[in-house]
Amino acid sequence: MTRPLPLETISPEAFAPFGTVIDWSDELEASGQRFHVVMRSEAPTGWRLGVLKVRERFMERMENHPTTEELFAPIAGQAVIVVAPAGPFDEGALRAFLLDRPVSLKAGTWHDVFTLSEWATVLIAENLHVTGERVVLSKPVGAVLG
Repeated sequence: MTRPLPLETISPEAFAPFGTVIDWSDELEASGQRFHVVMRSEAPTGWRLGVLKVRERFMERMENHPTTEELFAPIAGQAVIVVAPAGPFDEGALRAFLLDRPVSLKAGTWHDVFTLSEWATVLIAENLHVTGERVVLSKPVGAVLG
């Protein structure tokens, strides 16, 4: 039996505690420029792009990476990203969002993904060397339409 979380729509306001929605905003439009850097790293750490194929219909664990922001960009299928604030893990603070647009997680944000479709693929960009921790949930988590 899974614990259902209400499935939320990603918006800049709703996602702000966990990271940034990567999108063309009114503010960017008003600048009159057609190119904007929306994420950058000053440290010469290197970075990598990965593709994740998600087959799980629920999740049983969460992870975080305190030294890197991470970009999650949907490619195919219907993925759900579950997040919780950085810091000590609080299972009661989990929120589930339909991953229908790219987001950048703040360093240390707890996260995992699962799919609503047969499978989903997600593009992930992060530091070349990633550290972090994982926790096992007390009960598997799924999502329901809010």
